[in-house]
Amino acid sequence: MGLPIGAVERETGISKDLLRMWERRYGFPEPARDEQGDRLYSRQQVEKLRLVRRLMDMGFRPGKIINLPMAELLQQVQAHQPRLEAPAPCHELIRVLLGHNPAQVQAFLQTRLHELGLQVFVREFIATCNQLVGEAWMRGELQVYEEHFYSEQINRLLRETLSRMSLPMNPPRVLLTTCPGEMHMLGLLMVEVVLRMANAETLPFGCEMPCSDIASAARKHQVDVVLLSFSSAYEGDVAEQVQTLQSLLPPHTEIWVGGGGCRSLRSHGQLSVLANFNELDQCLNQWRQQRQSH
Repeated sequence: MGLPIGAVERETGISKDLLRMWERRYGFPEPARDEQGDRLYSRQQVEKLRLVRRLMDMGFRPGKIINLPMAELLQQVQAHQPRLEAPAPCHELIRVLLGHNPAQVQAFLQTRLHELGLQVFVREFIATCNQLVGEAWMRGELQVYEEHFYSEQINRLLRETLSRMSLPMNPPRVLLTTCPGEMHMLGLLMVEVVLRMANAETLPFGCEMPCSDIASAARKHQVDVVLLSFSSAYEGDVAEQVQTLQSLLPPHTEIWVGGGGCRSLRSHGQLSVLANFNELDQCLNQWRQQRQSH
């Protein structure tokens, strides 16, 4: 017996299309077939897929790791992300999520926001909790639907918070979006909050915007910066997308990129690769200092 592909998708967070593509391209996973010809995945394969997904969240490409043995995958996880030392409230979140009480989760997050203030809540609490939730999922303590519920609650809370914030009109004017195939919004929302608090004008355009549309919007709205987010689950060619966009944007428009999917990129010219919020602060301050000196 084994798990059907739908159950594997739910447990690992890896889409059915990706599972089939990896099977064809990499020879893993190797599902058995039932009498109707439907795929069935062993528990061992599912556990390995969990590790592959976690390493992807750290920035690894699936083709580089998918055929490694389990022991080596575990070593890579431990080497690149040792167990996180986090404040007690962050660990408390895991317990609250396991209670399967939506109202309690919402109340817990609201309380932390009021206690910590928005700046610390976004920069420290959420950033730490994102990693803790990912680790708990990898160890099997949380199911993928619980991880998704957590992300949706944070998304909702940040959207509500943004709706109550004033709209700064000070430069730089920053367009925020993702490229086609990138549907993760949490990173962009966190960045938008930080930019707003730094009194920068933000223009959020949601997810999956083609490069030609990004360039057109950047020109029409006369933006100073295009900020893109690439999660580690992004399957496209990040460098190619950035190069295409660079060729379409005016020379004075900078591109800032962040997220686990762009760790192989390097900053150069008008491109800045952001590893954390401190680097976002640096880019913002540098941009303003350069414009003030002219």
